[in-house]
Amino acid sequence: MVVVPRHRGVRVLIVAVVLLLAGCNGDDSANRYVARVGDRYLLQEDVDRQLAALPVRPDSIVARQQIIEQWVMNELLYQEAQRRGLQNDAEVKRLLEDSQRTVLVNAIVERMYEENDVQPTAAEVQAYYERHKDQLGLRESFVRVRYLEVRDRSEAESARQTMAGAAIAERDSVWNGLIDRLAIDPAACRGISNDYFPESRIFAGSPAIRDALGRLADGDVSAVIPTDSSFVVIQLAERVPPQTIPELQWIEEELARRLVIEGRKQLYARQVQRLRNEALAREDLEIR
Repeated sequence: MVVVPRHRGVRVLIVAVVLLLAGCNGDDSANRYVARVGDRYLLQEDVDRQLAALPVRPDSIVARQQIIEQWVMNELLYQEAQRRGLQNDAEVKRLLEDSQRTVLVNAIVERMYEENDVQPTAAEVQAYYERHKDQLGLRESFVRVRYLEVRDRSEAESARQTMAGAAIAERDSVWNGLIDRLAIDPAACRGISNDYFPESRIFAGSPAIRDALGRLADGDVSAVIPTDSSFVVIQLAERVPPQTIPELQWIEEELARRLVIEGRKQLYARQVQRLRNEALAREDLEIR
């Protein structure tokens, strides 16, 4: 028999309680569930919601199976903990109370943010940019990459030769023409090709394309890069070195996020101070 240390077993129960919130009970569950343990059901919509919340797009079949297996494992552990009466253990009760307190604190903070959600205007972002321009030097290289993804290798080879022979002044128009004629997803190709991105992130999920980009100088065209179901050709339009002051449009979204974060910090401080003052007025707050 494997003996689980007391504190570890307690934390397993807490994790199980939290994860089991995804499991559903209901009269119609028998018709819609993908897994069942006793009278607890995991519904397809619960699985879909967890898949949608993943930070990257995984293999959906594998990820779905992992979600189901994780739910089953935790439900079995949860029900076993209940059968053993661990919910009445003093340490378990303390941890559950601590977890509930943390969840509620996080919930009220998020609710405050939602109730006071004011997104910065374009003018505010512009003003922030002007005030901090000298401090906004790029931390890494930014690149503009002409990107083309096609189904057929021969089309990719032809596009590569066309771009390699295009005059500098004509490269963007030639590239757009190739996108119109050949691209699997013209909008996606243009979305990549017409903006500047941090070099370390632009192809973070495609190592072969990222490595090819790293070998290019301005104006160079890559060899044809095969992917699982397509062929890619890229041309480095421009690499902007670190410490360069970026154009506003390159970092506009990042600056907007900074302003949101700063606004939330100020809101948090004001709300906590308000609650403190109200508690002091009621004589409900005492710090010795």
